[in-house]
Amino acid sequence: MNNDNGAAVNCASFAIMVKGFAGSLGAAKACLECESMPQGIREDLWKRLRGWAVGKLEEYGSSETHPGIYSMLWDIGSRGYGFRVSVRSIPLEQEAVEICEIFGSNIYEMESADMELGLYEYPYPDEMILIGHAAKGRDKLLVNGEDISFLNKPAI
Repeated sequence: MNNDNGAAVNCASFAIMVKGFAGSLGAAKACLECESMPQGIREDLWKRLRGWAVGKLEEYGSSETHPGIYSMLWDIGSRGYGFRVSVRSIPLEQEAVEICEIFGSNIYEMESADMELGLYEYPYPDEMILIGHAAKGRDKLLVNGEDISFLNKPAI
């Protein structure tokens, strides 16, 4: 597989696009499951994050839930596609990032709700964000700036 959009030579490639935020539901649940304020966190910050978490759970009340975005990407790979995804392009909510940092969790492995991820050909849907490209192949590449790594099989 070459590095041009993650596409194999002489094969059609597809855009990997996403709608919604990765990991927000899992981060909100983790925040509310914590009965006491974690050590080293300011009280005002913790109150703000808990308020955000309550609002997220209300917002996602009856929404369809999904495993972490890494699991969703792995599913694309299991259908015979290799891909190259820009991790920095995956939409995240700042509060979810902060909660994951507090608990040492990987936001890309946290549960999501109201999130769509799929393969698309041109013309691309307007309401979705391009995060990478896929084509027939095996390499599952995650790009974070200058760093390129392989996606490991998520622990589902």
